[in-house]
Amino acid sequence: MISRSVEAQEQEMLSAVALNAMIPLANERTLQAVYYILRGRKASQTLQDVHLYSLYPYYRMFPRFSKENWDKIVSNLVQRGCIQIRTDARMNGKSTFMVTTEGVRYAADLSNHYQLARWLTPFSAALMTFNLDTFWKRLHLLVQTVSQIAAARMDFIPVVTDRRIQSWVKSQLRSGEERERWQVHLGDELYKLWSPHPMQVQQILVGQLTGAGHTGRTSGQLAAEMDLAPLQFQLMFRYGLASSVERLQQEREAFSLLKALLDADHEERGDVRLSESAAKTYALIQRGIPKADVARIRRIKESTVEDHLVEMALRCPEWDASEYLSPELADAIVRTSEELGTGRLRLIKDHLGDEVSYLHIRLALARYRGEATS
Repeated sequence: MISRSVEAQEQEMLSAVALNAMIPLANERTLQAVYYILRGRKASQTLQDVHLYSLYPYYRMFPRFSKENWDKIVSNLVQRGCIQIRTDARMNGKSTFMVTTEGVRYAADLSNHYQLARWLTPFSAALMTFNLDTFWKRLHLLVQTVSQIAAARMDFIPVVTDRRIQSWVKSQLRSGEERERWQVHLGDELYKLWSPHPMQVQQILVGQLTGAGHTGRTSGQLAAEMDLAPLQFQLMFRYGLASSVERLQQEREAFSLLKALLDADHEERGDVRLSESAAKTYALIQRGIPKADVARIRRIKESTVEDHLVEMALRCPEWDASEYLSPELADAIVRTSEELGTGRLRLIKDHLGDEVSYLHIRLALARYRGEATS
């Protein structure tokens, strides 16, 4: 059972995370938009907001966060005077919000106390489409399997039941020579990868691993042992995984074995910078197929194809979007957004007139943001 002090820390950290995710979106989006980012919604508008407002560390931070718990956090922040909710006529009557001076101060104090900036540092645009969960499952099962091979005990129960992960691990240990390499060098590469991490992060990563004659602790068990609030444990764990991926991406040649963890599941997955569905659309668009035909071929809505075009504008700077948006119109949209001081599509469209579509605006802002972060 979580002690009252740990429970209080949990609530404070939730408030700090929520407020820091809210601040860039204040007066621009609804609180629901913040919730979608924290849950990791794959909708194009959510992804675009993450890019436009540089909210990469917060995307999919709470993939199982219930709306009920989110409403409790919002209610507590309102009662504390950190945020104010108001109806904005310019947003078709939807409720937007503002973060008060007290909210900004409270967010800064809690962020400093819990070192949020440190634990959120590794997250960037490059990690948006990278699946940390798959990375961890591959590594976890790989460590267990290599350990069991070394102990000549192959009657073990896999810690990961996902067949795709199991198949990937088998592909790494296909031959006797490959199995020998993993047995000899895995420990050294893991030490080199994880030794620069803070000691608590090392404990979190190593403590969950299972091997021959040793069962790793669950996240709940380990958090209790370390006297960490669940969210504090999660932040450090995500930091450890993201930092590991970041280093493997930057120093691939220094990790001849572990760099394999970064490989895509299948070659047909497409451009890894994009979500899987957007990558399939991109492959067709590159062949010069119009978006209406792409929708028909893929049996998806044309509006979904447009979502994919926006994702392409964000993530693929080499893509020529002039078929859908002229450079002149793109410049005019970006200038208008800057002059109005907003990224709200409706306000920009009202200012520019009916000749400009929402797709035009979304593409222009996406391409502008994509260029700024590349």
